[in-house]
Amino acid sequence: MRTFIVLFAIALLTLISVLWWRYSHSFPKPSQETVQLNAEKRRVLVSLKDEKKFEPHDYPPLGYTGIATPEDGVIARAAVNDVITSILSRDNGPIAATTVSNLIGRGMKRVRWLETEDQERTLNYMVEIWYFLGFKGATGRFAYGAAFQSPEGYGEPLPPGWKSPTEPRLIAHH
Repeated sequence: MRTFIVLFAIALLTLISVLWWRYSHSFPKPSQETVQLNAEKRRVLVSLKDEKKFEPHDYPPLGYTGIATPEDGVIARAAVNDVITSILSRDNGPIAATTVSNLIGRGMKRVRWLETEDQERTLNYMVEIWYFLGFKGATGRFAYGAAFQSPEGYGEPLPPGWKSPTEPRLIAHH
């Protein structure tokens, strides 16, 4: 009986290790790019920060019904706005993809207990920040399926409402 338990434990640990390995390899390698933070990018980020976020929309490929609860909205908006604030607190000049990816990772941890639809909308805002800054590679934070194709030469799928990597959706102000 003891041998069976030991063998079962080894088999279970092996299975968990294989599943973890497969899961971790579903995320693309993070970009090593550096872009320039400048006045134009700051202006767009300030507009995004000022936008009334997590409102319902019907942008393709999937619509969004809006934030689940007012309390969840506070958490989700803070996660996105704090990433933007952290970027805006930097001086103009080079900003590394790893720096922004780490900020995105911290922001996404804050929304991990929200409903899936709200987590995905947060993810979309984070990818918008990524595109607005001019990064082309992957954040390394998100895994996508076949339904979400990245544009040629880019590592992240287009956020909802974007026509191309250089044609964003209209940012709505309140």
